[in-house]
Amino acid sequence: MKNPFTLKLQAGLLLAGELILLLTSALWDDLDPSTKWPAWLYIILFAGGGYALARNRTWLIAYLLTSATALLLGFFERSAPFLVISTLCFSVAYLLLFHVVIQHCFFHHEVAATDRILGGIAGYLLIGFFWNSQSNWAQILNPEAFFNQLTEAAATEPEMLYYSFVTLTSLGYGDIVPTTAVARLIAIFNCLSGVLYLAIFISALIGGLRKQAPPAGRE
Repeated sequence: MKNPFTLKLQAGLLLAGELILLLTSALWDDLDPSTKWPAWLYIILFAGGGYALARNRTWLIAYLLTSATALLLGFFERSAPFLVISTLCFSVAYLLLFHVVIQHCFFHHEVAATDRILGGIAGYLLIGFFWNSQSNWAQILNPEAFFNQLTEAAATEPEMLYYSFVTLTSLGYGDIVPTTAVARLIAIFNCLSGVLYLAIFISALIGGLRKQAPPAGRE
């Protein structure tokens, strides 16, 4: 049976899910804190996008188990043990997604150049989501590890997502600041990974296009 996810632009499915998460994050503050359906929606979108790249049921089961476990822990009291396990599960889920993106972009020769670029963008956004989830380590130790200087309060979840991508791109507006050693370490690795990823991806993309181009003087 032909795989229904075998598309010319497979990476576009994951990228679409990521963009939906980013666009809807502005609404999180208006939702009831007990509402869980947006998070389940994101898991389904990411699972579909990741499976389109992996085309592997074992990968899909592993991703659903880790991400669903992380989310289900949110139904319990937000104590340190639950937060630690939840953060670990989210870390594994994002690494599973990142792995299939890297495989798709760098190690599958039949991938079209356009899809390779979309996959690279999806991978870049995944880094931002990954470091946003890692901020939980700092918040487990200190709920005000990331402080909003404009509101003079601890950063909210939408603000933390915004901060993660501002740091990833090395903009650093300074409205939200890391106040603890762990938070500052997360910010350092966030910034470094964003810069290094762009350098490596662009170099690999140019190298791949050169290999695909016909030699000079030939059609």
